[in-house]
Amino acid sequence: MKNFTKLIFMAGSGFLLSGCIASQNDISTLKLQLQELNRTIVQMQANQAELAGKMDELNQNLSVSNENLSQMDEQLSKFSTKLDDLAASVTRPAETSKPSATMLPSDLFAQAKTHLDKAAYDSAATGFKLYISTYPDGENVEEAYMYMGDAYSAQNKNKSAAVAYATLLQKFPKSKLIPAARLKYARSIIPLDKKDEAKKYLNSIVRQYPSAPEAALAKEELAKLK
Repeated sequence: MKNFTKLIFMAGSGFLLSGCIASQNDISTLKLQLQELNRTIVQMQANQAELAGKMDELNQNLSVSNENLSQMDEQLSKFSTKLDDLAASVTRPAETSKPSATMLPSDLFAQAKTHLDKAAYDSAATGFKLYISTYPDGENVEEAYMYMGDAYSAQNKNKSAAVAYATLLQKFPKSKLIPAARLKYARSIIPLDKKDEAKKYLNSIVRQYPSAPEAALAKEELAKLK
């Protein structure tokens, strides 16, 4: 009986001891799982922080890109405006290449003369050239050649000026403008290394038109060429 009781006691103690050992193992396992879970949470937090940093960087890049796009739009707008201005400046001469149907020859000539008086030499030369080509028999065609030459001469376009004066001399040899045209023609060809020819025209003024104001000016030019 005593042995049986002792056996039961030992069996019960073993069972209790076995239950305690199982509980400790479970706790250890749970601790390991908690540690792993904590590491996972820490890694997730680190990843989240890194992701947040990348999102901030992306937002900054987008902001810079938007600013660059705005600047590009502004530059394109300015460039477009310059192109419009350039196109307008190119088309203006074409628009004035033909006289208005209501513009009289005298009005066209007067308009070109106004440009000349205001030192708008390009517009003046274009206007006189237009007058000559449109009204070759107009009453102001002689003056148109003379003034066209003056417009070119004012821009140091000596060759174009010389052509205008020479055309006047050739087409209208009896014009009252001959002394002035010869003087201006001579002056325009001197820079073109045609001094000998210039001297001939200057001397012709002195001989043929001694009383004309251009004769005294021709003598002054001749003195400079010696």
